[in-house]
Amino acid sequence: MSDFEPCYFRGTGARKRSIGVDGFAFDDADGSVRLFIAEFGGGEEPETLTQTDAKSHFARLQAFCEEAVSGKLHREIEESNPAAGLAQLLFKERGAVTRFRLYLITDAEMSSRIRDWPESEISNIKAEFHIWDIVRFQRAFESRTGKDELEVDLQELVEGGVPCLGASVDSDEYLAYLCVIPGEALANIYDEYGSRLLEGNVRSFLSTKGRVNKGIRQTILTRPHMFFAFNNGIACTASKVDVVTGPSGLRITKASDLQIVNGGQTTASLAAAKRNDKAALDHVFVQMKLSVVPPERSGQVIPEISRCANSQNRVSDADFFSNHEFHRRIEQISRKLWAPAVGGAQHGTQWFYERARGQYLNEQSGLSLSDRKRFVLQHPRHQVIAKTDLAKYENAWRQLPHLVSQGAQKNFLSFSSYASDAWDKNEVQFNDEYFKRVVAKAILFRRTEQIVSKQRWYQGGYRANIVAYSISKLSRMIEVEAPGRALDFRSIWLRQALTPATETQIAKIAESVFDVIVNPAGGFQNITEWGKKELCWKRVAELEIPLDSTFYKELADHESDLQQKKDSAVDQKIEIGIEQQASVLQLGASYWKQIREFGAREGLLSPDDISILGLACLIPNKVPSEKQSSRLLQMKTRMESEGFPIRTIATGAS
Repeated sequence: MSDFEPCYFRGTGARKRSIGVDGFAFDDADGSVRLFIAEFGGGEEPETLTQTDAKSHFARLQAFCEEAVSGKLHREIEESNPAAGLAQLLFKERGAVTRFRLYLITDAEMSSRIRDWPESEISNIKAEFHIWDIVRFQRAFESRTGKDELEVDLQELVEGGVPCLGASVDSDEYLAYLCVIPGEALANIYDEYGSRLLEGNVRSFLSTKGRVNKGIRQTILTRPHMFFAFNNGIACTASKVDVVTGPSGLRITKASDLQIVNGGQTTASLAAAKRNDKAALDHVFVQMKLSVVPPERSGQVIPEISRCANSQNRVSDADFFSNHEFHRRIEQISRKLWAPAVGGAQHGTQWFYERARGQYLNEQSGLSLSDRKRFVLQHPRHQVIAKTDLAKYENAWRQLPHLVSQGAQKNFLSFSSYASDAWDKNEVQFNDEYFKRVVAKAILFRRTEQIVSKQRWYQGGYRANIVAYSISKLSRMIEVEAPGRALDFRSIWLRQALTPATETQIAKIAESVFDVIVNPAGGFQNITEWGKKELCWKRVAELEIPLDSTFYKELADHESDLQQKKDSAVDQKIEIGIEQQASVLQLGASYWKQIREFGAREGLLSPDDISILGLACLIPNKVPSEKQSSRLLQMKTRMESEGFPIRTIATGAS
């Protein structure tokens, strides 16, 4: 759950009931609320979680929900505690919440005597219960997808399974089926699994306010028998399916790791119409294209299927940014760049950019004990930067703290839009110097977290908001009060730390920021929601906080700062040219001869293309220039889009 927000609280409610919560996440896709409670033993050997233990933990979390929905709890919790904001939000949104999903997170091992936990209701809202013990976490970690397996038994929803036709696909990469699934079954699947079905989708449910979704709802309510004709259907992927042959043909009975990569809004609209409008879906049928992709190929193939399938509504480049070359470039730089050895250390270290979730642990999984220790020594755990972390650090410095406060996923999409446009305009700006500045911003952000936690005025809540706003305010102050100057990111990189003057300045800023955050403007009662508003940033931006003279003297000259960026961009351009030449040489003369034959046969080559390909066909006696190599790789991509077999090129990134 990328948008999970920590929210620790333990207390006593009505009738002396024990209440508690450790975190939450609102799921915009299906209107559910996920609430977490954790039990950590910390022993070398896992303890056993009994049925009685689990019941006790869930009872605390359930009691929290009940008292929050009643409207009493948020008045009794200290206002500065994030749990007060959560309780108030649950009370305010109680009519919109479709389902509570309660999770018990533990490092214990669940007893085999624990039976399935039946669904129940909390304040007339459906509630389901999930236990994640140490064994389940290990199973998810060891799975090739990095997720807990999602298996849908279609026979429980459609008698005999979903009818299908096997598509004639001559490929080792995947299998394909064309299906017709009843709207009732699709809505029930969505109600059961919610946004877990959309993890491979480029967007979640867009609500019924959009033009397309309004049309879907209207068809469901007024002309359900025409739904199949009017709707383009859905595209799905799975890692495995069970198919049986009966008198009426093929039927799919089970699907593992089912994902809706296109048609999430169609699916959610059906579920919403059934739930909110009490619509009967008996006459609604949906066409479904199902691609079965092995887990080891899913990371590469599913994003491609998603990109090609999404054509009903315009999907921005930001939606696909998780698989953008930007991330591969940053990952590649992080694997080669060494941070300075500081504090008397006799060896340098590297900052590890985690392009894919779990990458840091996965790279250690096959190592011996000694190699694992060497890996951790070279890549300390506190020097891991996830892609959502990078977006947080960048947007905080770009003076967008209200977006950072909206959660990891929404902030990431916001940053994606900016970075995707910046990449298209000038990709060489993302280079070694850029990565050093990302690390400097990571050091700034993380040290600010520590500074805030140590302040006397800090009451234990809303630290994430205070930190993001403090860094944005620092950026703003330098911009407005110190024209011609810039924060010395190079110095932070070299020191791998902030100067005392910088830390003093941040402490002063954070105290003033805290006062704005915990005192919302009129009309805002919930502090968490207040922190997500641009008006909150406007109030912070208007604060009058002087720059300390010592800190001011440490600022870098703006022109020198720009020159560092320009020099690194030039170096990156040279490096790209060398890499392109190396890739062309690696593919070899015979490959380029095949490209030339294919392109000529299909009529896809210009005279200039043929001339450059002729040079490539003479490798190694002739070596194309950097400019010619760039053209050759563009031709490779173009021919592959026209049906020429895809061939990957080995790179330095893992």
